Amino acid sequence: MVSKFDSIRSASFHSSIASSLIDKNDDWVNIKNNIKEWLKSRIFLGRYTERRLVNPIIGYRDIVLISPAETELKRDLIEATYQLKAPCTTQWIGITESEALGYRPNGICLWTEIENQPFGLFWFQIKSVKFRENEVIILLKCLRHITDSFLEVEPTLTGEKVKETANASIADTTSIKETYSEIVETLQTSLSIRNVKEFVTFLFAFVIAIFTGSTAFVNFLGNFVLALLRELSVLVKNSTPMFLGVLDFFSKIVGGFYILLAMFFKPSPQVAFQNRPITYDRRQKAHTSRYNDIQSEYDSRNFD
Repeated sequence: MVSKFDSIRSASFHSSIASSLIDKNDDWVNIKNNIKEWLKSRIFLGRYTERRLVNPIIGYRDIVLISPAETELKRDLIEATYQLKAPCTTQWIGITESEALGYRPNGICLWTEIENQPFGLFWFQIKSVKFRENEVIILLKCLRHITDSFLEVEPTLTGEKVKETANASIADTTSIKETYSEIVETLQTSLSIRNVKEFVTFLFAFVIAIFTGSTAFVNFLGNFVLALLRELSVLVKNSTPMFLGVLDFFSKIVGGFYILLAMFFKPSPQVAFQNRPITYDRRQKAHTSRYNDIQSEYDSRNFD
């Protein structure tokens, strides 16, 4: 027979279980609401890389690699994953690290659903966060596909090219070191005692050859200058009469040309007029003879 105390204790136990379930449900609702408020309508840069199978129950999901430049979104996703792991122990959370998928450097990948879009770079927007029976999925909206002009940021979105670049830089460094070591070995081999002696001998022989060659060249140059001066003097002596004759010839041509011009422009001679005799009548002749008689009788001494 059940006592009154046992019935009271069982009733209090069931009420505590119910209150704890209610509290857990309230916490779960708050977590979902907070995560939705954090992530909804967030715009970020990412790369749609592949489509991969999660498990036979969930099926295939599209993987979006978030750009390492999206540090705030990465921090919020990590915090959301941490809050979802405790209550969602049996559910698949579509937020994982890129290192688990083989991408370098380490980042965040979203397992989502994308329809009718090619692989590549996109501007994405978070539409909502869905809490399904077996998974938590973040639904995305493709805002804009990144064209070829924006492919410069490709190494910041995938670690593969960064890794290739790092490998290339390491290879370049290795090749530089190998070249330096080869140069050092070549110098060590070349700078032997025998090679130094041969170099000094060659240097002395080269200096002597330059000295003897320069002496011979100066001797040849002096002889050439003397012979050239002698031939030039002979040329001037023999060509002087011919040169003077040519000058005389051209001077005569120029002089004749000026004489010809003077003849063309010479003024014509004036025609001389014949003097006609002047006739006088008798009265003029008498007057003229009388004037001549007076002039002959005039004596300039009477006026001293």
